[in-house]
Amino acid sequence: MTAPSRRMWIVVSVPCALILGQLALVAAIAPAPEQAQEPTCPGETMAVQATGVYANRPVPEVVINGAPWGGAYWEQGMRSYWHCHTAGQLLHVWEGEGRTQKRGERMRTLHAGEGDWASPGEEHWHGGATHTHAQFLQVSPTPSSTLWMEEVSETDYMGNGIGMETRAEFLRTGVREQPR
Repeated sequence: MTAPSRRMWIVVSVPCALILGQLALVAAIAPAPEQAQEPTCPGETMAVQATGVYANRPVPEVVINGAPWGGAYWEQGMRSYWHCHTAGQLLHVWEGEGRTQKRGERMRTLHAGEGDWASPGEEHWHGGATHTHAQFLQVSPTPSSTLWMEEVSETDYMGNGIGMETRAEFLRTGVREQPR
């Protein structure tokens, strides 16, 4: 094996090993389908709800069972609405810099190679950073549904809130979009 080939193998193998480790963690902490409980989040099943440009973009470098692993591409400044997954969700930033936040906590920045786990029914959002895009690898144990809630406020996106004001307003009015 030549030196360039060896380097390429390491570049591809280290991220894949990290992802496989995260998948093993998901398998260890995700409830079995017969143990899964109905989530307590007040969302509804519907098409992806997002602010700005979102693309469902598989990552061809990561192949599981003969198919590229599912992913999402977020332009800079763009993000999902608050939502939850009935079986939880693993997020892993493959490229760029992403943001994620769980309800009641501060926003976190994730760099390429970093990941996060949202437990079943845990309200969260994710998207690109203010200055660059993010390509996320994402997986939920099956079966799983996504329940959508309200738009993420600029305050929460910028890291200055914990998502409670918008939740209270959404529960009171049922309105998903934030006032401009």
